Amino acid sequence: MTSEKGLISIVIPNWNGKRFLAGCLDSLLADKYPSKEIIIVDNGSHDGSQEFLELNYPQVKLVKFAVNTGFSVAVNAGIKAASGEYIALLNNDTVVDSGWLSEMVAVLSSHEEAGSVGCKMLAYDDHKLLDGAGDGYRRGGLPGRIGHRETDYGQFDKMRYILGPCGGAALYKRTMLDDIGLFDEDYFAYLEDVDIALRAQSAGYKSLYVPSAVMYHLGCGTTGSGYHPLVVRLSAQNNLNTIVKNIPFSLLLKFLPQIVYWQAYYFAVVIVRGGQVLPWLDGTWRALKLLPKMLNKRAEIASRRRVPIAYMEEIIVSSEKELADSRQRLVAQSIAESRP
Repeated sequence: MTSEKGLISIVIPNWNGKRFLAGCLDSLLADKYPSKEIIIVDNGSHDGSQEFLELNYPQVKLVKFAVNTGFSVAVNAGIKAASGEYIALLNNDTVVDSGWLSEMVAVLSSHEEAGSVGCKMLAYDDHKLLDGAGDGYRRGGLPGRIGHRETDYGQFDKMRYILGPCGGAALYKRTMLDDIGLFDEDYFAYLEDVDIALRAQSAGYKSLYVPSAVMYHLGCGTTGSGYHPLVVRLSAQNNLNTIVKNIPFSLLLKFLPQIVYWQAYYFAVVIVRGGQVLPWLDGTWRALKLLPKMLNKRAEIASRRRVPIAYMEEIIVSSEKELADSRQRLVAQSIAESRP
């Protein structure tokens, strides 16, 4: 698709998020990057979001769905409606610093090897608390946001290579998306950003974390909880989808003990913390029904692979270590805060 050089198309999916839109859009309009368009894809909201946007933000391009199609379908519709050389994805429950776009595009445009960049995500209600510093992924198939809930004392103030950016605050080269394809619409929501990160890495596109690009994220603005039945069902389903699609066979065998451990761990966590047995079973069953389709996608991804399998192992193991290190710091932080 033909794109306008230098233009950033910012795609924001929205479902009943009217209460967030003014803060998000006002911060984007105040961003100093000069060449941008904002596209909101509304997933059948019934809270007045569409009317609010049409009345107060006529400069925003509004794509409408009659029903909630999920994150992936909505984002893909926004990308298809976009004209930019770069595609930024942003959650509606966010506020960005004035240099957010400029800092990310400066890095992405100057690194030929990179197909995407992520930013420093801070908690909306506590700017000293990290929401994330890049997406992580474990050999056992569980994702995570590196640095999540850590106090920000500068430990993520250096630019570095990451597995991929969080889909709630990311910048992608359109040329990369044209090459590897858009977000997997069988995912509906959750892990679609990890899936596209793994596909991009397999096709030879690196990702960079840009600490000078800062945004603030409320988190779970739509579902309200990481143990909501919908979140558990989709996470269980997409954990397995992502393994099937993206892990080469030799690594699948090598990672099998970790896969068994981490998937059992997730099941135990959703039982103990959320009591969500049925949604987990439902998600697992749906993944099994999707298996033939995912195997076809696996073959397509393998045909596009441009990196050695050893590289895929290295990027996953490195990402897992970052998650483990982050967890250790978080435990130490919790112990220190609990001392009198």
